[in-house]
Amino acid sequence: MTAIAFALARFKVADLPGLEKFYTEALGFTVAMRVTEGEGEDELREIFLSLGGARPQFALLHYPNRPAPPPGEAVIAFVVNDLEASVDAVEAHGGTNVTGIVAVPNHNMKLAFVTDPEGHTVELMQMLTA
Repeated sequence: MTAIAFALARFKVADLPGLEKFYTEALGFTVAMRVTEGEGEDELREIFLSLGGARPQFALLHYPNRPAPPPGEAVIAFVVNDLEASVDAVEAHGGTNVTGIVAVPNHNMKLAFVTDPEGHTVELMQMLTA
């Protein structure tokens, strides 16, 4: 058996409402679905996020009765159409610009690594025209 498609990526987070606000306001995601289930240590709350009306590509997962893991468990990358404006929006919503904007001429793009307010690493990429 082999994988047939990428489903989505998840960050385990501590502040679910705060990060929902960050990803919707700073990066333009919309909430596609909310899930609450389980009980005790297995209770979970999850927000599925999408871009441009597509199926959910990203989710924020919160276990209210467990500690959140430290950020750094993954790096999520998003393509943006205006890197400078996206980095400004990240900073305006409590995120941090870690690398500044980096030109990558060999791949006809520029990028920046940022962190959300909890410290999760997000790579923002803008493809350049030839």
